[in-house]
Amino acid sequence: MYKRILVAVGGPDASLEPARVAARLARQDGAALTIVSVHRAVSPVLGEPNYSDIVLPRLGEAKQTLERARQVVRAEGVEKPELQTIEGAPADAIIEVANGGGYDLIVTGTHRRGRLGSALLGSVSNAVAARAGRPVLVVPDRLAVGGR
Repeated sequence: MYKRILVAVGGPDASLEPARVAARLARQDGAALTIVSVHRAVSPVLGEPNYSDIVLPRLGEAKQTLERARQVVRAEGVEKPELQTIEGAPADAIIEVANGGGYDLIVTGTHRRGRLGSALLGSVSNAVAARAGRPVLVVPDRLAVGGR
């Protein structure tokens, strides 16, 4: 059914459940799988060394999240996922990658913010689902729904 699946993971407490679900779908459909982690953009106006002091830890965190997601995906039988780390506003960046790569499904997760937190801070998954122009599968964190 799907040929190219994009899964977005991110944040220090990122759930890897979206990667697990995306890997299962990719394996079932024989689809290519890309894992993307987005870190928020930092203004270069800060200058050095301030810019690097902010960007390098964010980039390191994104790469660690990608590596953890790669391990989950491999455990599900997808040996060679493509990995991408990008900078920008998360929803915009995810949609841009999906459009540029011809993905026919986006898989993303939810954070355990609750209704008030999502209302105040916004929801990346809601924004992606509203604007992606393709199917978006939003996977809840197993911990948030009583899983382990």
